[in-house]
Amino acid sequence: MGISRRGFIKRGLAAAAFIGCGSVAYGSGYERYDFQVSTVPLHLGLTSPIRAAVLADIHFDPFYETRYLAEVFDAVAASSPDLVFYLGDYITHSSNRFEEFGQLARMLRPTYGSFAALGNHDHWGGVAKVQQVLEAAGIHVLVNAVVPLPGQADWALAGIDSFWAGRPDSSVFSREPASTRFISLIHEPDAWDIFTDPRIRLQVSGHTHGGQIRAPFVGALELPSWGKKYDAGLFRRGDQNLYVNRGIGTVKVPCRINCRPEITLLELT
Repeated sequence: MGISRRGFIKRGLAAAAFIGCGSVAYGSGYERYDFQVSTVPLHLGLTSPIRAAVLADIHFDPFYETRYLAEVFDAVAASSPDLVFYLGDYITHSSNRFEEFGQLARMLRPTYGSFAALGNHDHWGGVAKVQQVLEAAGIHVLVNAVVPLPGQADWALAGIDSFWAGRPDSSVFSREPASTRFISLIHEPDAWDIFTDPRIRLQVSGHTHGGQIRAPFVGALELPSWGKKYDAGLFRRGDQNLYVNRGIGTVKVPCRINCRPEITLLELT
C-alpha cells in the first residue's frame, strides 16, 4: 500500500531525527534533561491568586534517574508554589523502586498541598503501589474525586481517572453545586472534548510529551491515543482553558528533539 507525499516526508523526517539522535547523542544525552520552566498566567476569576506547579509523565523506570529528578524537584521548590499538580504516568512498566520517587517527592511542601491524577502507564505497571507511594509522600491522589480548592470560595479541584486505561467518571462535576467552578486534573488532554460544562474553567493534562521529537513545519512526529488533538501548550474554548504539559520523562526512545521537558508554573488569578 502506498503512502501520501506528506506521509513520506513525515516518515523521512522521523528517520532523520532518530539517526541524528543516535549519531550526535544530542536528544538523548542533553535535551531530554534540559527541562524548561514555563510560566503561564491565566485569569480564571479566582478569589485570590494561586501559583500551581505542574509535573507530568515522570516515567521513573526504566532509568530510575534520581539525580535528574532531584534537580526537577529543586526547581519546583525554588518557585515557591502554593500547589503542585501531578498528572500521571509516574512509571512506565514497573513500580519496582518507586519508593525512591516518593522519597524525592516528599521534599516538596507547597503551601496548600499536592494533588495527583493517574495515567495509563500507572494502571498498566502497578497502580496500587503507585497510589500507596504517592499518598505516603503527602500527595493526594484524586480518582474520580472532587475536593475544595484551598483558599478559594466556590472553587473545587477534580481528578479524573485515565481515559485510556482506567475507569473515568465524568459525572463527578454534575454532583457538585451549580455555583461550583472547577480546575480538573486529567492525564489525557483529548478528554477536553468531553467536558464542555463552562464551570470547568481549566483542565491540566500531560500524556503527549509534546511528541518528544518535533520536526520543523511538521510538529510532533508521533502522538498517543487520547493525545492526538491537543499536543502541547495552551488551548482555549470560550471561558474554558486547557494546558498540556510536555512532561519530564520519555517513553519508547529515551530522546527529545525540539521538545524540551517542562515544568509549568500556572499563575492563576
